[in-house]
Amino acid sequence: MKVCLDTNVFIAIKNKEEDFGFCTKILDAIEEKHIEGSVSTIVLTEVLVGFYMKNENTEADRFLNSAILNFDVIPVNIDITKKAAQIRAQYRIKLPDAMITASSINSNSDYFITFNKTMLKKLEIQVLSPIEFVKNHL
Repeated sequence: MKVCLDTNVFIAIKNKEEDFGFCTKILDAIEEKHIEGSVSTIVLTEVLVGFYMKNENTEADRFLNSAILNFDVIPVNIDITKKAAQIRAQYRIKLPDAMITASSINSNSDYFITFNKTMLKKLEIQVLSPIEFVKNHL
């Protein structure tokens, strides 16, 4: 099984937000190779911004190295660019969200895991919250 993670999964862990434990379980399952994980370079960029804004450069490097080791990192390419433009035009979502969603679809993941499910209901990939994924698949 392959999952693609949204930015808010990583941010929930970083900030120890409510329900971050579900996100941690997903990352643990990926690191232990029980499931495959993929992540867009856009997600990595968004998470790194949070580290750099707080001058947490060592933590930023640790996060990036871990992502490279444990995830299929999806770079932006022409196919993703085109798909993102179509998603943005149809659903009127922000460009970074459209890019991340297009990356998720093109990654051939079984699930896109995000806390922001409402805007992504009608897409070509099954969208689950971290809570739903953990309860149903881990």
